Formats: sequence, C-alpha cells, structure tokens
Amino acid sequence: MAVVVKGMVQVEGTTYRIVRIKRGHYNVVRVLDDVGVGTFSAGKTFEMAPIGIDADLMREIARVAIQGAKTTWVGRIA
Repeated sequence: MAVVVKGMVQVEGTTYRIVRIKRGHYNVVRVLDDVGVGTFSAGKTFEMAPIGIDADLMREIARVAIQGAKTTWVGRIA
C-alpha cells in the first residue's frame, strides 16, 4: 500500500502532517523541521508511540486528526 498524506493538523501552534502508513496506522511529522514525532493506530484499540514529544501532546494530535477526519477511523479516544 502506498503512503498517503491524510492532511495537516495544528496543535498548540505547531502544524503536523498526518501520513497513513497502512490501514489504521499513522505517522505524525512536524512540518516545521520535517521530523517524525511518533505514530498512532486506531481501530479496536488506540495505541501511540511518541518520539521526542510528550505523550499528552501525541494524544492531542491524534485526537485532533481523528475529529478533523484526517484518518479513516472515526470514533473516540478514551
């Protein structure tokens, strides 16, 4: 499956690119310096792996991406 840019989200004044790496799995890239800051997956369970950022920030990025329809998954993060 090809990598697909699903869109951009802005959290705390910083813009992040949401990239689908496979169905239900997303890579988050900070646009400012083009650095990957983590991944998240959404499906039956929600999982995330922040890299160099706080887990709360990663959760907020994922929440905004899901609510903004930047993912193919719709639902709520507990």
